[in-house]
Amino acid sequence: MKISFRELLKTFFFCIASINLGVSSGIEFLGYIFACAFAYLSVKQFVLAKKSPKHRVPRYRKLLAYGAIVPCALWWVLTPSVENGVSPFLVYIPAWYMLYLAFLQKRSLGNGGYEVFVAFNGIAVLVMGLYQASRPCVVWGFVALLMAVYAFGRPRVALYKRLLFVLLYAGLCCSSYLGFKYWKSNRVYSGRWAEDYYIKNRVMGFDPAVSLGSFSTNYSSKYNGEIVLRVWDTLASPYLRAAAYEKYVAGIWKLPAVAEKKLYPARYRVDYAVFETEDSLAASPDVKSVWVQSALDNFGFMFAAPNAVGIASKNADSLDYYSTNVYAGANGRRSDWYYYVLNSAEKFTVAGESDSAFLQISNRNLELLDTIAKTMMLPARDSSNIESSDYLLQNLKTIEIYFAQNFKYSLVVQKRSAGNDPLASFWKSREGYCEYFATLATLLLRYQGIPARYVTGFARPEHVEGRPYLTFRRHHSHAWVEAYYNHEWYIFDPTPPVMENIFASSSWFASKFEGAKGRFAYVLHLLKDGEWRRVVDSWQTTSEQLVSSPVIYVVLALLVVVFAGLNFRRFRRKTRINVVSKNAIQWVALLENAEKRLVRLGFVRIPGETVAAFMQRVQHASAKMLNEQTRSNVSPRARKKQERSRRECTQVLKLLEEYENNRWRNA
Repeated sequence: MKISFRELLKTFFFCIASINLGVSSGIEFLGYIFACAFAYLSVKQFVLAKKSPKHRVPRYRKLLAYGAIVPCALWWVLTPSVENGVSPFLVYIPAWYMLYLAFLQKRSLGNGGYEVFVAFNGIAVLVMGLYQASRPCVVWGFVALLMAVYAFGRPRVALYKRLLFVLLYAGLCCSSYLGFKYWKSNRVYSGRWAEDYYIKNRVMGFDPAVSLGSFSTNYSSKYNGEIVLRVWDTLASPYLRAAAYEKYVAGIWKLPAVAEKKLYPARYRVDYAVFETEDSLAASPDVKSVWVQSALDNFGFMFAAPNAVGIASKNADSLDYYSTNVYAGANGRRSDWYYYVLNSAEKFTVAGESDSAFLQISNRNLELLDTIAKTMMLPARDSSNIESSDYLLQNLKTIEIYFAQNFKYSLVVQKRSAGNDPLASFWKSREGYCEYFATLATLLLRYQGIPARYVTGFARPEHVEGRPYLTFRRHHSHAWVEAYYNHEWYIFDPTPPVMENIFASSSWFASKFEGAKGRFAYVLHLLKDGEWRRVVDSWQTTSEQLVSSPVIYVVLALLVVVFAGLNFRRFRRKTRINVVSKNAIQWVALLENAEKRLVRLGFVRIPGETVAAFMQRVQHASAKMLNEQTRSNVSPRARKKQERSRRECTQVLKLLEEYENNRWRNA
């Protein structure tokens, strides 16, 4: 019996698919193991079919198929995340599972396994194994696809039709891939779809240079209720800072021109690089870490509490630290990070020094600010009282009360005329939102001789009772002021609080669903990046040291010798019983076979008759039958039949004699 050409191609197809997947995923040894398994399975099925066409095929066990989901799922969960992209193992792990299913199905063809599932899983593995594959892998994948089309296709389909199918399939794949690459590189957007895409994928107001009015899309789009930050601390600061700006010119705020210093990782918290403003500050027992989960593009800023003393982030080699206590320069999108704050802090102030940069005002704004200060009746500026707390509080209170009594919070801002500063339009219309209130308040405080800076971030988070974290939505993006006094920066929020009433609250179902999503995300975070990995690493180090020590091997050898000595006699006895049992089964089978053959010849063993007596009776009957054959005249055909029966009887008698002589001797 020869193996068919189709079966040979199927084997080569699965070997190529297995090795390609192993090379692409970086687990070559596993790919070679599967390739050898498929080759061994084909050889085994061929050998068994040659020996017996009706050989027994192993049954397809669903428990083996479903049970493999658990380790694959754990492997998926424990796969490290990848910044700015999708982890390739989110493709490779399902491919390995489908390859395992293809092996089980092929192993049990005809007894629970189906050829259609073998082909489906195999082609899926081949395609998924080409994800981020090298050129040789792609070439071999194309060859394997040709093999699959011929091997799994209908037998009488013309060859040119198969080739046309492969070319069509390859052409569609290539055109789709090239179209995706073109779209990704050019990003040609147009129309309403482009505008919606831009709004959905970008939260405004956190660039290195921001203009007044940039927050409007966060409030007015249909995505304004989307949760973008989860802060896992119920006692967290109500303000989460992104950036503190220094210079204001013609409606645009800018960061300080140069960062104060470059921060490098002080240590690592599993996969998170820890950046500190001072050595070992974040490692103090009085400091706690707060995990932040983000769904927005943070533009390189690490959102943190105003009094944060450190940041921990994945895949960051360095950070820029500004004197405004801003952590920036983290290239790429960050899905999560930690910030460190004092555990006992009750006031959310920022320690630090001030300089003249936070007092500068553009000359074009001086006339407007002079008019506004007189209208608000701010305290007279005197060099003797600028450093006093009463002077600071009096200015803050005057500005806050005037805004609350004379201004209206509105998401609709009057368009400014060409060449005019938006502050002039805001002062004239008396309507605007947080950016305008914070900008005017910052410049007024500077006009009064008080150092101040414009800060953006998120404010007034949602906290649901029983939920272990706070949530910030898009419409929680906010701008406020930090004023300087006595070596500390104090938060001053001049925006009227009515802003909270213009956004609809979420439904009961949405709140419960968000709680479930948040907890699930936290569990995944603990599994992938939790501190338990440190314990595993330390255990692994200890294990490696133990394995490298010769003492462990001496102890293991002694244990093996002792165990073997204690169980040697029992092992011999058990082996002897097994041999005897095996011999007994063989002799019983021989006796049953002999009796069946004698039944066809007309000899039946009487119940209670010994084998020796039965054998003697058959011998006498056989001799009598031989004498009758020599005396009677029968046809040649009948004589041949009698001769065959006599020979059959003689062979069976030899089996019975062997049974009688050896059965009990071997027992």
